Amino acid sequence: MGDAIMAMLPLRQKAFVRKYIADNNDGWATDDYAEPIEYAVRATERFQVVTNQLGEEVTASVKLLFDKMPDINYNDIVSYTNELGATVEREPISIKPTRMINGKPTLTSVFL
Repeated sequence: MGDAIMAMLPLRQKAFVRKYIADNNDGWATDDYAEPIEYAVRATERFQVVTNQLGEEVTASVKLLFDKMPDINYNDIVSYTNELGATVEREPISIKPTRMINGKPTLTSVFL
């Protein structure tokens, strides 16, 4: 399968990711983030218990499906606004790539 193949599901919603800038700490305990990067996603809004990176069970309210494996880390800020204008903006609770048989990531689930 080539890189020109689109995601398996239509990605019609938008999400924004602001990358955490770790090396910009001025000693005042303020976090700096890069400018937002827009991604096409498929959003599912429902409460779901997921396991975070520490192995704890946490309730997520939004699941975002990204194409392939985007550059998103647990200390980045992810923002999603639905069609009614309600926005969820927070650090990811869980990031889970789904891989094809050949090992290449096809979709990545990010839970907020």
